[in-house]
Amino acid sequence: MLVTLTSIMECTPGWPKMLVEQGAMDQIAGKWAPDPRNGLCNITVTRGKGKSMVLRGETMFRGAREEAVAWARESGRPFTDSISILPDTLANPKYLGLVMQSVINIRKYPAHESEMVSQAVLGTPVRLMKKYRDWLFIQTPDQYLGWTEESSVILMDPEERASWQRSDRLVYLANTGWIYGSTDRKTVTGDIVAGAIVTRKNSARNGWVEIALPDGRKGFIEEAQVMDFRKWRSQSRGTPEEMINTALSLMGVPYLWGGTSPKAADCSGFIQSVFFRNGIVLPRDASQQCQVGKGVDVSQGIDSLQAGDLLFFGTRINDTLRITHVALFLGDTGFIHESGMVMTASLDPSRSNYDKYRRESLIVARRIAGACEKSGIVTISEHPWY
Repeated sequence: MLVTLTSIMECTPGWPKMLVEQGAMDQIAGKWAPDPRNGLCNITVTRGKGKSMVLRGETMFRGAREEAVAWARESGRPFTDSISILPDTLANPKYLGLVMQSVINIRKYPAHESEMVSQAVLGTPVRLMKKYRDWLFIQTPDQYLGWTEESSVILMDPEERASWQRSDRLVYLANTGWIYGSTDRKTVTGDIVAGAIVTRKNSARNGWVEIALPDGRKGFIEEAQVMDFRKWRSQSRGTPEEMINTALSLMGVPYLWGGTSPKAADCSGFIQSVFFRNGIVLPRDASQQCQVGKGVDVSQGIDSLQAGDLLFFGTRINDTLRITHVALFLGDTGFIHESGMVMTASLDPSRSNYDKYRRESLIVARRIAGACEKSGIVTISEHPWY
């Protein structure tokens, strides 16, 4: 590697300076987007004509672009600013949207064979960052970024989205169900899962509510399975008891890498969906979830744990944590998690469902219930997208 790098430096005048310049851009990117799952900031420095340089790339953060331009200006060299701010609201005024299928898949790259990193359910508000062919690069309310098919989202401008926010909305409460074309159940409009948000078209009649989906499709849902969105949003408190009851209702749901719905989920997607249904927007991945809430010390044992706490498993090397799994503590040494399927287990060696591996790999616990907003907790009632 040393020979190769030396050869390149000998053949490329100004190579060390280019490394320094790019290093400065990388520092700016690291400051504004330390986690690429939540933030986008890719800025490169290339050589222009003569001694000039060109700043290229894209970022979600106007401040990052301003810092890059300020650095270039201070360098004293002529430069061209070709950094794009995403989303480009002038070129694409419809940079907002709503999920219009029961569950959509979100991938790491714009390709069907790419890893699925997350999902979003019907009626979830999203922000469009950019488009590539028939793929959309979107951000979900948990700030997670990824690619989904264009057919998964109905795009809107800010006024259309504001109109949706003012509309008479309902939230679906059952784990899974159907939207029927008529109240006799002879035709189906589509399926639906817990947490989905739809618009009410007419008052309930004979136990049925007529609703509309984001793309304009209409259908009927049983009145007992929905709740007024504003009422639900204001009443959701995310108590430990509510969290546990929701989690237990999903027993047996199969595992799916990247999944976040009652159809199938991964460990952090399961936890995230449980909390969402109780009014809290948690970060997407376990390694992000372990950074919110109030810390609970488990270094000397589990006596400090309370029902509703989140348990995080993994490895600790010196002061570096590698979180690989998350579960919800049920109390009395029990916990529920998604591992092959949603199941319960115990941290007590005397119990028949004792999980030795999880007990030995438990390294962090966090308390969400009662934690202040400054601890990273975002409620749906305070989230501006809803």
